[in-house]
Amino acid sequence: MRVYRLDPKSGRKQYPKQQQGYFVVGDPKRGNQKHHARNQILVRTEQEMIDLIVKGYSVRVGTDAAPSMVRRNLYIDGKQIT
Repeated sequence: MRVYRLDPKSGRKQYPKQQQGYFVVGDPKRGNQKHHARNQILVRTEQEMIDLIVKGYSVRVGTDAAPSMVRRNLYIDGKQIT
């Protein structure tokens, strides 16, 4: 997987979660409502997800507790982008 997030507390990698074979991203125009099911955007490929992340979208990643919609500490191919 090319995209991951480094957890700011533990330093562990957290990878994007898939839902029924799709990556889940959130539109920045939705503000604090982007994590709601009705506002989520499903994309099929990792490249589509990367293109949206670069444009400012958030991505749902797996955490120790529950999946979370995040925008910070994201890396693509080992390079920090946010």
